[in-house]
Amino acid sequence: MALVTTSKIYEAIARVADMQAAGIKVASLTAGEPDFDTPEHVIAAATRAMREGDTHYTPVRGSLALREAVRQKFHQENGLAFSDDQTIVGTGSKQVIFNALAVTLQQGDEVLLPVPFWAAYTGMTYAAGGVPAFVQTSRDTGYKLTPEDLSAAITPRTRWLILNTPSNPAGVIYSESELEALGGVLRNFPDVFILSDEIYEHLHYTAERPKSLLSACPDLADRVLTVNGVSKAYAMTGWRLGFGSGPKDLIEAMANLQAQTTLGPSSVSQAAAVAALSGPRTSIDYMVDAYRQRRDLIVDMVDSHPLVNLQRPDGAFYALLDMAAVLRGSKQFGDHEAPDAAFCEWLLKDRHVAAVPGSVFGAPGTVRISFATDSATIEHGLGTMLKAVSEIE
Repeated sequence: MALVTTSKIYEAIARVADMQAAGIKVASLTAGEPDFDTPEHVIAAATRAMREGDTHYTPVRGSLALREAVRQKFHQENGLAFSDDQTIVGTGSKQVIFNALAVTLQQGDEVLLPVPFWAAYTGMTYAAGGVPAFVQTSRDTGYKLTPEDLSAAITPRTRWLILNTPSNPAGVIYSESELEALGGVLRNFPDVFILSDEIYEHLHYTAERPKSLLSACPDLADRVLTVNGVSKAYAMTGWRLGFGSGPKDLIEAMANLQAQTTLGPSSVSQAAAVAALSGPRTSIDYMVDAYRQRRDLIVDMVDSHPLVNLQRPDGAFYALLDMAAVLRGSKQFGDHEAPDAAFCEWLLKDRHVAAVPGSVFGAPGTVRISFATDSATIEHGLGTMLKAVSEIE
């Protein structure tokens, strides 16, 4: 547990809250949650559930109504056919991911993470007794894992590959052909499980919906766990509701663990999730249009700056700004062990702009900003940040 620490992202959010409570106005570009409210029809469904007495324990794997809604979602949107005993609902997608790692990892087993990665993957791996292993990517390759690098990174101790598409923190989306190429490598390593984290699936700025790994590589079904949830697409982060589908024996083991920890998620949240998955999609379309405009604003602002580079995000609501060269060469930050962390610390204290250092995601020299906030905050916060970079000696 000495290796399991509180996320630097949540620490930054807490510091911003404390500063604002003290009367200091902060332009926060940190939070990874929609700045929209949960759709009204979802709230109505939750209210109805409470009034009708749906406030009791549910089965450990989730209510039958929600499990069916999850199966229908996977079938209709992703072309994936799962049986009921292949489906589990958890208290957020994070619990589903953690359960999967906890029931499969032996001490010292490796979980392979393409860099940059969502910071929580490392903590969950350590907590489950495993060891994170990393595959480097770069802006030159669009921060995408290549088949060659994947093949070279797998060792006899590799137990899982976690693939997040669209991704946090870079907004990367793998095409169907790219997923098929990775699948070609994974066929050579039959003992490696694959966790496809698709929580940002609906938040994309491409003409076509991102492909699910399993739909691109259906022959890997006996070792792929597909994870999703309602937090990002339906602005339901506080409802804490995620789900996953995969091999029956894996789901059974995950349910056995969940039975001894949390049992099933909140019955009210499950009723709300049924309404979200089965109801209208207008709220998603509205949010995606807003995010696209904000993404374009960020791209335009960064493109005009000579010292900061950006791989345009195609999904999620994050932008990963590459300022490694200027930070490494600066008098102010260059001598720090993590110049990006030192820069973000200074930026918050001196300029009252909050962002997340890329070293948290395994990408030193970069800074992640979230555009799950209004355009005025982005213009002020990012504008202040870019001006600060220009002033670095």
